[in-house]
Amino acid sequence: MSAVLSAYEAALATGRAYDLFGRLFLHGLTPALFAVVETIPELAAVASPYDPDEAAAAFHTLLGMNIFPYQSLFLDDTGLLGGQESDRVRHSYREMGFAVDERNEPADHLGHELLALSHLCLAEAEAWEDGQVDMVARIRRLEIAFLTGHVWRWLPVFVIALQRQGPSFYGHLAGLTQELTLARLPPSPCRGTAPRHGGQGVGVAALATAPAAGPSPRERVDRLLADAKTGLAEIAAFLLTPVYSGFYLGRQDITRLGRAVEVPTGFGERRHMLHTLLQNAATRDRWQDLLAALTGVVDDFAAGYDRLTSTTAAPLVQPWQERLAATRHLLARMGEATAT
Repeated sequence: MSAVLSAYEAALATGRAYDLFGRLFLHGLTPALFAVVETIPELAAVASPYDPDEAAAAFHTLLGMNIFPYQSLFLDDTGLLGGQESDRVRHSYREMGFAVDERNEPADHLGHELLALSHLCLAEAEAWEDGQVDMVARIRRLEIAFLTGHVWRWLPVFVIALQRQGPSFYGHLAGLTQELTLARLPPSPCRGTAPRHGGQGVGVAALATAPAAGPSPRERVDRLLADAKTGLAEIAAFLLTPVYSGFYLGRQDITRLGRAVEVPTGFGERRHMLHTLLQNAATRDRWQDLLAALTGVVDDFAAGYDRLTSTTAAPLVQPWQERLAATRHLLARMGEATAT
């Protein structure tokens, strides 16, 4: 009985944590949510002192204008919101019986994904309470499939991107979210299933070795370099598509890169800013400096991924490491081309 009670309590506590984290990512640190947060020492320490206006502004600046918490932006080939990735998420919601409210945010927002996981964990707690062991197993399979097929396919790069903006409540929350979800992955990776992009479910451990659709990251970079039509606009587009480059650059990241090499970036959407930065660096004899700064970004993300290689999430992180390695090759080749 004690083992069942322990499992019930774990599922219930995890479900409640998912619910709180999901609502914080969706709505920010509102007064109502702060009342809950201040009862949790690990969160209260980074949420105080609390001012509702400052909290709202920080939420909008960080997650509304800089690091966007949507699966499609990190995993879609276009680097744009919506599309196939959003549809995949909606399909998974239907499988688990989760009703998503998209009136304010689309289905693939991290907050919605965490609320879906809360839905599963609370259902698991009920199943434990009712002694429905078969139902528990089914719910756990759904949770693992959602973690490995959706959340953990982009959460690591999102967490690093967010924490690179400097200390913040949401950077801390993202780290806790990563710890919480990592703890829910199966001890033996072969127990989980994760649908690959455009493919069927496979074992988590097989994600590192299963052949991916389309060219490998290195092949994609080689094709980009070999294409006579490739210019700075295409390079900027590649670097700003996380599923290609292996990292994420927000507006503030691009601004910092410009300041570091003393080159203006302009204003507007990210692709325009980075394209402007590349053009100005090339014409102002700051090209090598900019490539070095971009390599520093690669190093930051590589260090973040390396910290996960000793965990059960290692196979899920490996694709990001391979993308980063290809981008490092791209930057090196661009440096060699301009040095000769």
